Amino acid sequence: MPSKKLLHGIVPALALAGLLMAACAPAAAPSPTAAPAKPAPTTAPAKPAPTAAPAKPAPEKPAATQAPAPKPTEPPVARPAFDEQAVAEFYKGKTVRIIVGAGPGGSFDIYARMVAKQLPRYIPGNPTVIVENQPGAVSILAANAVYNTERKDGTVIGYVVENFILQQVIGAPGVQFDAGKFQYLSSTVRTAGACQTRTDTGIKSIQEVLEGKQLIVGSTGPGSLTNDVPAALKAALGANIKIVPGYDGTAKMRLALEAKEVDGLCSTFDEMVVFDREKLEGSNPSRKVLVIMGAETPNHPYLKGVPAVETLARTDEARQLLRLVHAPAEMTKPWVVAPEVPKERVEALRKAVLGTLADKEFLADADKGGWTVSPRSGEEVAQIARSVLSTPPATIEKLKAILK
Repeated sequence: MPSKKLLHGIVPALALAGLLMAACAPAAAPSPTAAPAKPAPTTAPAKPAPTAAPAKPAPEKPAATQAPAPKPTEPPVARPAFDEQAVAEFYKGKTVRIIVGAGPGGSFDIYARMVAKQLPRYIPGNPTVIVENQPGAVSILAANAVYNTERKDGTVIGYVVENFILQQVIGAPGVQFDAGKFQYLSSTVRTAGACQTRTDTGIKSIQEVLEGKQLIVGSTGPGSLTNDVPAALKAALGANIKIVPGYDGTAKMRLALEAKEVDGLCSTFDEMVVFDREKLEGSNPSRKVLVIMGAETPNHPYLKGVPAVETLARTDEARQLLRLVHAPAEMTKPWVVAPEVPKERVEALRKAVLGTLADKEFLADADKGGWTVSPRSGEEVAQIARSVLSTPPATIEKLKAILK
């Protein structure tokens, strides 16, 4: 469970500064009673050294004075990333809206509301922060709104499903944004997609599914992890998985799993840890995780003996496709603002979101609910987005066939 703290002496530097100041100080003025110093002649040529005897070496100077002291330079002035006063004047008395690209009650909504409780304390000017749900098309509607129609002044933050980037890559219908131009504030969790099944299905491992046993999973539709992960397993590994789309969120899919309408469910592993804990624990659990995305299996009690999907790939092409589908999970639940938002407000919001995600009260709320918190910086999220968007065209064509 979460917690992240980062923070950080000087004494020898004072002594060194003293030495430098002494070395660089101008010579003391001569005493008024002393005889004036006789100026050295400037026109007479220097007397050559006698050739009969070698020149007497100069006495060795102490190490500290062997090299000339450097000229004192003005120390660099540390400037803040933004004008806090100007940002505070802008946000004072305003309302910041978090547009959540998912319905109420799910993990996105819960995280957003936990953040909204603490975020006003971290934004200069302490604005009011509210949450608005705008579900639809796996966050495409919310992303479109933030990109096109919502205010571009820093009072609107999008909180969208990370797979919206893949939707742009494959040219999904309805995409009216460029994910590479969004300004990313942070992401909330570094996780991985995983697939689980009821133990009464008789399926004991993903290997059995690769060898022909059918696994039926529910899905909210293309563009969601619930669809894209099992679709990638089918295409890249030949897994015998049947995907049943049309469920309105993972909560409904879990009910369908209990009612035996489907055999399994693919979602983020951190979500399984929260919602399926009781079913995955104990000496006789009713659920079992079959596989997890990525190159390595995390060290977790629910994942003992569970293979990482990339270790099952037989070709580089299959591994590349699986890695591409997994990439958005490295920046799960990202916070975004429109490209036109002024840079200093973006920097202020980046600092505010990361501050909130490290806040003691926020982390206490997350801990109570069993929610994972492992944020990335806005720069890191942007880099992941750029890497996904720079996928070679040949790979994109294969991905389109898998995810559409």
